Amino acid sequence: MVGENELSIPGRMLDLYALRHKLIAHNIANAEVPGFRKLEAEFDGELRKALSSNDPESSLKTLDLKVTRAAEQGVDTDSEVAEMGKNKLLYDTFAQIAQFRLRMLRAAIAAK
Repeated sequence: MVGENELSIPGRMLDLYALRHKLIAHNIANAEVPGFRKLEAEFDGELRKALSSNDPESSLKTLDLKVTRAAEQGVDTDSEVAEMGKNKLLYDTFAQIAQFRLRMLRAAIAAK
């Protein structure tokens, strides 16, 4: 189906960036908890591998981010807030791509 193919990569990217946002928010919310070790996911490396594969669509569908705890205790809230800002920009970018593709599909359907 054309619509599914047009939206699968942007849709999956939105899912992944939403997950990353939740991890960052969790870290910020627990920054003052004594002994807290922040949650991490090998996001950028796994994403880069999936997108550079021969079939990025399939790679993204099967991409399973493993969430782990950091080895050291504590959270640098400034760096987490900066990461959240970066994550929001990337999320918004893929949301715009998805909206653009939806508009294209609607225009194609309307032209029939």
